[in-house]
Amino acid sequence: MDQGRIRTKNDGRLYTPSSGQHVGELVLAIVTSADLHAGIASLWDSGKLDDEFTNLWAVADRTSFESLNDEEAAPGNPFPYCVFEVSPGVTTARMSGHSTNENHEIRDVPVQFVIFTRERASPDNRTAKRIAADLAAEVMAIFGGHPTLRPTVPTLSNGSVLIMQYQTDYGARTGDSEHSWVVKYLARLDVPMAV
Repeated sequence: MDQGRIRTKNDGRLYTPSSGQHVGELVLAIVTSADLHAGIASLWDSGKLDDEFTNLWAVADRTSFESLNDEEAAPGNPFPYCVFEVSPGVTTARMSGHSTNENHEIRDVPVQFVIFTRERASPDNRTAKRIAADLAAEVMAIFGGHPTLRPTVPTLSNGSVLIMQYQTDYGARTGDSEHSWVVKYLARLDVPMAV
């Protein structure tokens, strides 16, 4: 069946039309990335991080916007909010799986959370930087990097997250009365790949 530039043959696998090469790795990367996005969103919800952000919003905004945004926030999203990005991963190892028809890939995938804040009026008179740092600590308490709390790793539908390795965090002023805080991770995934 012709699917634009990629075709399937009778075995159901995808091939490029020019070379006839199998493009399962491309599909694996797409599936793995989508699975990781879903796992991060699920852990955000179960870790109650949404409440940490939305409790600082006007009540009317709490059902209209998301506190965790995938790559970009919606126009008019109230402060504070978080944008996360999953960058392209790198396969670091391949190995056979539990059967002759299965292989595994170990893939390192950069993930970052960027928290955007704005100074608030009383009764919460914290600076935007302080709000950003406090919310970053909450993110690190769930995903890793917190000095006293053990992280929880996201779960995947296909494969597993071996570790969400904390890399760094830092703050930056983004405007008058606005601040951001970046928290970076390297997610090491063990992903099965049927052959």
